[in-house]
Amino acid sequence: MLLTTIDRLRVTTIRQLMQIHDLGKYRNAAKVVADLAPYTHSYMEGEKIIYLNKEGRKLIGSTREVKRSPLTVHMLLCNEAYIYFRCPLDWKTEYVLEHNEKASMSGLAIKIGISVKSATVKKKIIADAAFSRNGYLHLVEIDNTRDMQDNRKKIEKYQEIIRVKKITNAKIYFFTATENRKEKLQKWLQGLNAHVLTFAEIK
Repeated sequence: MLLTTIDRLRVTTIRQLMQIHDLGKYRNAAKVVADLAPYTHSYMEGEKIIYLNKEGRKLIGSTREVKRSPLTVHMLLCNEAYIYFRCPLDWKTEYVLEHNEKASMSGLAIKIGISVKSATVKKKIIADAAFSRNGYLHLVEIDNTRDMQDNRKKIEKYQEIIRVKKITNAKIYFFTATENRKEKLQKWLQGLNAHVLTFAEIK
């Protein structure tokens, strides 16, 4: 069970595993995690970071290989959202929403003097995580170091894809670092079924 959780989250910490699996006090949790050493890699970055090694993946039949990455902090914050939502069973990271859009090539046709048909352009957006609950698709965004203009562009993509695909059951959650960023995100998300929380509010 613990190895499956580590695989689902990609990377995690002893503290997070304590919350998810009710492992008691930190000392006991650290002992439980130490027993998993043959199946995990770990390193210190403020606290112990844990992820599956080849033997761990083989034991549970996972094909997803995780390596040390500059995105570790982002993934750990994504775990905080997972815990906040009470550990959804169908939690998926890097969830893709996409749609096909016809793109006219009439301008190009005029320039080169030929007749062409409309091309199909695939547009997509990748949510940091997603899960289903009570008939709603919950889309999760983790905003720790992302440029605010990139956030704005991503929100515009959400607006477009929700409109084009006529999605009526989507809820978007942004988790962000500061109150100032929260206020800007709330303003840009107006008109969408969306919620914004700071990391301080969910820890």
